[in-house]
Amino acid sequence: MTTETSPRPGSTTTPADTGPVPGPLVQAGGIAAQVVAGTYVVGFLAMGGYLAPQGFVDPVADPSGSLAFLLDHTAVMSAWYALLYLLGGAAMALVALGVRDRLASAPGPARVSAALGLVWSGLLVASGSVAVVGQHAVVSLHAGDADLARSTWTSVSIVQDALGGGVEVAGALWAMVVGLAVLRTRTLPAALGGLALGLAAVGLVTVVPAASEVSTSIFGIGFIVWFTWLGVVLARR
Repeated sequence: MTTETSPRPGSTTTPADTGPVPGPLVQAGGIAAQVVAGTYVVGFLAMGGYLAPQGFVDPVADPSGSLAFLLDHTAVMSAWYALLYLLGGAAMALVALGVRDRLASAPGPARVSAALGLVWSGLLVASGSVAVVGQHAVVSLHAGDADLARSTWTSVSIVQDALGGGVEVAGALWAMVVGLAVLRTRTLPAALGGLALGLAAVGLVTVVPAASEVSTSIFGIGFIVWFTWLGVVLARR
């Protein structure tokens, strides 16, 4: 004898072979993850293919040379920082919220990851704002006082770097929480969670001055892969 059951009133059924349909915020997070990955790619390509060959130098190591480069490439520098930090930071907010919704089966870690992701997003946007506004201020100051412009540019660069990439602790903490939550819930591929934990460890190493340059590069390159992969996973069924 066979029995047939019908869905309870108000319930929905989803074919087992398709899985849950991602919500709008999860899908938006997937698109935003691709945007973040793209900003990393453009940032590396711009530095290696244009800025460094044209004479880009660290403002702390060579204040005069860095200021001269800024005066000759003001528009490019503003666009570079706006893309990397303003656009990338705004997209990161959507990524944080999309990942939170995807990790909803673990409410505590999901909320913590969202908080840390939004903190990271805010730091990136603040870093880009300081850079863009500071550059325009320095260019204006240079017309009347070159020495003041040089010292101001060095100060602006230190603040900008502290907020948005001199150390990667904010991003590392977010990646660590996300990685642990993924391995606990398996709502994302376990390998994606493992890579997040590896990148978190690399990001924490950026606080060590001797290892900062290498670890920051590895952190950025690794996140190109991670955000691209995350974007694909969040957007699909």
